[in-house]
Amino acid sequence: MKSIILTLIPCTLLFATAGAQQTTLSGKLNGNDITTPLHLKNMTGADLLIPVNGDGTFNSKVNLPAKGFYSLTGVGQLYLEPGYQLEIALGPDSSYRFSGKGSMENNATSDARKALSKYVQTSPERILGQEALYTPVPVFISKMEAFVKDGQHSFDQSSSAFFREMAGKDLSYYAKYVLADYSLFYGTDLQKQEAFYKMMETGNRMDTAFQRRLSEAGRAMRVKRLDSTERKLLDNITMNNWDKNDAVLFQQSAWYREVLEHYLSTVRYTKYRHLFEASVKDDNIRTLMDLYISKGEITDPFMSEYYTYTGTQSALKMLKDKRVRDSLYKDYIAGAKNPAHLKEIQGIYRNANTYGDNSPAPDFSYEDVSGKKVSLKDLRGKYVYIDVWATWCGPCKMEIPHLSKIEALYDHKKIQFVSLSVDKKADKQKWKDFVQKGNLKGIQLLADKDFQSDFIQKFNINAIPRFILIAPDGKIVSADALRPSNPELKALLDKLLTEG
Repeated sequence: MKSIILTLIPCTLLFATAGAQQTTLSGKLNGNDITTPLHLKNMTGADLLIPVNGDGTFNSKVNLPAKGFYSLTGVGQLYLEPGYQLEIALGPDSSYRFSGKGSMENNATSDARKALSKYVQTSPERILGQEALYTPVPVFISKMEAFVKDGQHSFDQSSSAFFREMAGKDLSYYAKYVLADYSLFYGTDLQKQEAFYKMMETGNRMDTAFQRRLSEAGRAMRVKRLDSTERKLLDNITMNNWDKNDAVLFQQSAWYREVLEHYLSTVRYTKYRHLFEASVKDDNIRTLMDLYISKGEITDPFMSEYYTYTGTQSALKMLKDKRVRDSLYKDYIAGAKNPAHLKEIQGIYRNANTYGDNSPAPDFSYEDVSGKKVSLKDLRGKYVYIDVWATWCGPCKMEIPHLSKIEALYDHKKIQFVSLSVDKKADKQKWKDFVQKGNLKGIQLLADKDFQSDFIQKFNINAIPRFILIAPDGKIVSADALRPSNPELKALLDKLLTEG
């Protein structure tokens, strides 16, 4: 399942004022989740800061701008109302449990999602298992209906009408998301799928027979397929028969937003196929496509502003054509209504113009596997080829064999190879194990704040793998360099090293 990403809003510490009905949040965080302050956010712009002690404990009173669903750093989704006194602690299954006023609502929402495995086979991460993917469509749909009905029954024990309505709708959209996942992977042999992914990661794409073998493996993993009636039935649930412009639900339900994202990403191949076909040959259209589609589908003013912001944010980070980037930025500035969004867009545009080719590269100082700090300045005097990656990124791992060959080819030459992971700090040991087990060469570093790390932000990196080439004098040769799997990279490095 994808993680849920909320709008990024500049932080303000909200202190309780006399006469206001306050909400109390207290508890203790798991060691991996300890950070300070915690951010308590919602989709309408609230960002309340909650200080955390060194041992992970916290106790704060806050003034909520409104009742509803929030996201708390390290904990996840919370339902809060003024007057709640919610205590948060780690439960026996390593998930957070709740006590105090408001605990019934929060335990109910958590338990309702966990109950999915009682209806269909899932992994501990609630990913559909083999048995579920072979379940007949009508049976699977009936199981999802029972799942939502039973969840709603537990929500109905709350005295809050708003909670009962919003939690029920959120769970129904979680069920839609599961159905969309089922529709996508129906009839897949998971063992053959794993072999397919392994082939993608480790196969030699320069081998002329590789694509044929990959296609054969892709076809082989689908042992059952949906017929037209089954496809229509699932599409009516996941794609058609629901409101794509419900602003209240958009603000309250993370799963409504996920299903909406699924819808918008799917219609590019159907309703907007003309754009998709044009994007194959035009980088600008490919980069701006999400923005075009959201403008065509989203009419609610609040939601439209959000998608214009996120679409512009993403496009500005990826556009290579300065003329198109400048035009997009000017259009956004002319219609900007949200000051926080405007400030972020201005920062992204500034980074794009500051850290381009032939400009001085920003420095970094990150830890290697042994805990030693390595900075970019330490590597001055040599070319530096940086691979921004993560252990969870399939396309990144596909490049590793090619990168290893390039590293061996230029061993003892005037070039350093740096692999900079954006794995989360909580996954530091997983990163270390991956590096050591894979015997990865070069300089292996872990960014301090994953995608929020300063170096990553200045290069506007929002998708990986990403490769950056720095000159011996610290200037950027290419802010978006050729991949190791591209044969032209060797020719470029040969030319630079010969000239240098």
